[in-house]
Amino acid sequence: MKKLLVLLIIVFNINACSSNKNIQEQANSSTVSKVYDDYTEFMPRLQARPSDKTVYVVNFWATWCTQCRKEIPEMVKLEENFKKDKNVRILYVNLDESDRQDLVNPFLAKYNIKGEVIALTDTRQEAWIEAINKDWTGSLPGTLFFKGNHRKFYGYPLTYDELERNIKMMKDK
Repeated sequence: MKKLLVLLIIVFNINACSSNKNIQEQANSSTVSKVYDDYTEFMPRLQARPSDKTVYVVNFWATWCTQCRKEIPEMVKLEENFKKDKNVRILYVNLDESDRQDLVNPFLAKYNIKGEVIALTDTRQEAWIEAINKDWTGSLPGTLFFKGNHRKFYGYPLTYDELERNIKMMKDK
């Protein structure tokens, strides 16, 4: 009976430690802060005043996108390296459909994304894709850099060096 009791205590402690680890992992990662069902509500997030000295990096991605999964670690590294820079803001924009939003938070935890994450579920992609960049085909990932009136968009995965180079280029404008 004592052996059974000791075994139960060990199993309980292992489960408690595992549960605490999961809670800690969730606390260290982001969750979707807002869901925009209409692009016009989200659009102001893509505009800066001409006098604004902040460089904005907006990364469009989806959980089902293979190329996004390759780029996300580069974005996370960028986020980590620029987290103390008050003139750089990174925004992750999830483009999963409404019925797939339950996959997003586990994805954020898996990839250790800690920054601001929103979801854009507007199904009228033809309208808002062109509004973001007239040459964007809608391919993912897509990354928009902007500062004041200056904008640069890429509709393919970027390396860390390319991401960092674009931030520096925007800072110089």
